[in-house]
This record gives sequence, C-alpha cells and structure tokens, in this order.
Amino acid sequence: MDIDSIIFTAGHIQLSPDEDKIPWDEPAFSQRMLENHLSQEHDWASRRLTVIEQQIAWIARQLPDGARILDLGCGPGFYTRLLAERGFSCTGVDFSPASIQWACQQAQISGLNIEYIQQDIRTYSPDDPFDFIMMTFGELNVFSASDTCYLISNCGRWLVPGGRMLIEVHTYDEVKRQGMAPANWQRCPQGLFLAVPHLLLTENSWDEEAQISSTRFWAIEANGRATRFGSQMKAWHGDEYTSLLANAGLSIKQCPDSAEWPVSETFAGKLFALLAEKANPCEQNPLNTPSIKGIN
Repeated sequence: MDIDSIIFTAGHIQLSPDEDKIPWDEPAFSQRMLENHLSQEHDWASRRLTVIEQQIAWIARQLPDGARILDLGCGPGFYTRLLAERGFSCTGVDFSPASIQWACQQAQISGLNIEYIQQDIRTYSPDDPFDFIMMTFGELNVFSASDTCYLISNCGRWLVPGGRMLIEVHTYDEVKRQGMAPANWQRCPQGLFLAVPHLLLTENSWDEEAQISSTRFWAIEANGRATRFGSQMKAWHGDEYTSLLANAGLSIKQCPDSAEWPVSETFAGKLFALLAEKANPCEQNPLNTPSIKGIN
C-alpha cells in the first residue's frame, strides 16, 4: 500500500473484516504493546499501579475469601497477580502472546498459582464456574453488538448462583466523541504499530445509526510504504448496559463512584464500572437495581 491509497481514500470509513480490530495477537505487535502496558509514564494501555491497587481493594471487599475469579482481557496480569496475593483463585484470558507470557513469568517468580490462557475471549469456555468475572478498561466496547451479547450471556452461564460480574465500560458520549474527533498525525521515531520510524495518520468516523466509532490508522515509513490498521468501538447507553446484563440473568448491584472505583485522571468521565449479580434461587428478596440512566 502506498501514499496514493491515502490520497484517494475518502469519505466514511469502511473497515474491512480483517482490520476492525488491532492485531493484538501478532507477536511483534503484542511485544510492543506489552512495553506500553508496563510503562508507568502514561495510562493509556494499562493504568498506573497506584490506581490498580485502589481498584483491587474495592474488588476484594465485594468477594468472599478464596473466591474463584476470571479476568477476561487480563493483559499482563496486573489485577490477577494482586488478587492472587490476597488469596483468591485467579484465571486470566487474553489475546496477546507477549502479555500472557509475561504474566506467567511473573506468577512463577512470585510463587502464585494463576492460570493464564492465550485465547480470544469470544472462543474461551471454562470447565468450572466462577464466583466473580471481570472485564475492565472498556474492553467490552471493542466488540460488535452480537459479540457483546454473546460474551455477556456466556458470563451469566459461567457464574455460580449469587456470583458477580464487574464490567468497566465507556460512556456513550466518549465513544461518540472518539468517532467525531478530527484527523491528526504524529511523528513516531518508534511506535506501537511499526518497529521502524514512521508518520502515523489517524482518521475517525461516527455511525449514528449503528452507534459505532471507527478509527483508521496509516503508518507511513520513510520509503513511502503505508500500512493500514483499524479499530471500532460500540457505544451503549446506560439503560442498554442494564438490558445486556438482565438478558444474561444479571442484575446491577452497584455503580461505584470515583472514590470507590477511580478510573484515573485520563479517563475521568469517560469510563464507569457496574457490578452485577446472578440471581440466587435460595434468596427470597429480589435485588434492587440502581438506576444508571443518567450515564450516557
């Protein structure tokens, strides 16, 4: 692909089926991504550990001792490691080979018995149920509507009665904002998409009817060679998140505020968490569901 392709590609972004997600599972790409996960200079790939530790403390207060935890999209295992240190039984699933390898190494060094699986979470299927399932950092929004419904439905089936699920998701307004952001470019002596110096052009579009934000990245090397990447995010209104969970047999138990669940300064007002619970037939009183209709 060359610069002509960029010049004469215009209008609404139409991503091809093989570029609607960034190639997290490509070995070299995943290694570069891991470096960004581990950085404490920014929090766009993973949060700084001081924030994660506050979130872990909140999670631990919601669970019984020794609870079985599943982290979908676990990355390099920051959450699972800290939870395992508190005595919880943890499983982490992620698409990135570099992140899973690093997480396994850290667990071994720390003497922690954590199960890590490199797999697309859409094809993962556990043998035993869990007490707690978590998907954080807006992971849910990168999937299509049908994949999202499928994932949440699976999670409902994988939880024990009375088990809980934590989802941290983007607000509707934030996904739309990203889709409507103007095109931009930046110089990259080194970067996430390519290991060699390049210019990175980014363009966005917003589909109001589908509620989807699309982003196309053009990485242009010094020789003029251009490589294209793409990603999409699905926006959901607050009541739509409620319906997604309800259809899987889950009722919202808490909507923790920023004091209980800090999202970091970078993502303030852009991400929020919902804690849902699977019905327990042994309980007589139905769960009161907090309203989240004020969250867009």
